[in-house]
Amino acid sequence: MAGITDFLTPEAMRKLEGLAIRSRYVTESARAGAHKSPLKGASQEFADHRSYVKGDNLRSLDWKVFARTEKYFVKRYEEETSLRVNFVIDASASMRYASQGKTKYRYACHVAAALGYIISRQQDSVGITIFDHEVRTNIPCRSGMRHLRTVLETLSKNEPMNKTDTGKALHALAEMFARRGLIVIMSDLFDDPDGVFQAVAHFRKKMHDVIVLQILDPAELELSMSRVSEFIDMETGEKLEIDPAQARSAYKKELQKFIDDNRERCAVLNVDYRLVSTADSFEDFIQQYLAERRKMSL
Repeated sequence: MAGITDFLTPEAMRKLEGLAIRSRYVTESARAGAHKSPLKGASQEFADHRSYVKGDNLRSLDWKVFARTEKYFVKRYEEETSLRVNFVIDASASMRYASQGKTKYRYACHVAAALGYIISRQQDSVGITIFDHEVRTNIPCRSGMRHLRTVLETLSKNEPMNKTDTGKALHALAEMFARRGLIVIMSDLFDDPDGVFQAVAHFRKKMHDVIVLQILDPAELELSMSRVSEFIDMETGEKLEIDPAQARSAYKKELQKFIDDNRERCAVLNVDYRLVSTADSFEDFIQQYLAERRKMSL
């Protein structure tokens, strides 16, 4: 399966078998699946009543309510629908950084491929958005391995570049996504926090379930360089020469404040946040994360 095997080895796919991802909230979709929906239909789980109108199926009448009230009410049920998962991936220039191995963008692509594989196997729908200072590419949600292949081929053809404006791009997406679903944002979050989280709040206001994965390189986490180095901003070209040994303590303190602030802002919005290092195996991260998410939903 070209496109899928570019990101997932047979061993990785075996590790992902048996895993599942669910939304913590209701979803909306056009076809039957395994997730609760706010749309009323003919499933087995009772939702509420409405007054009977001429033409309603008499089998739906609640005779127990009639016995108490002498009024006709129809039982309504929660429809089971498929989950719509949109991966929103930062492809600005800072995501091109790699001290070793994969760039942050490439790591995000592997995570999207693995989660997309799980979602497609459970017959749910996957979509992808790539952004920098604006929405660069958007492929709407569809189900099936053929569609997943299209999504992953699109990821392969894109490269991180340009400045970022996360807030602007996410606000535009919040207006584009008409149906509720699961939004998985993957970014280093190196942007104005107020702009970023106002946009995340926009998704939550529209009742989307949101996951934020902050992806950082181990060198960014530890400032692990051993000699005086010139640091170049990958988006502005600004240069700064520092001695990592002298700056490390203050740098890590400020970075931790940045990470903690992102985590706290997500908690306020009831958004699921995780910090991810590109040094970690993406398969192991997904296995651990989905196990934690399953416990949260019990």
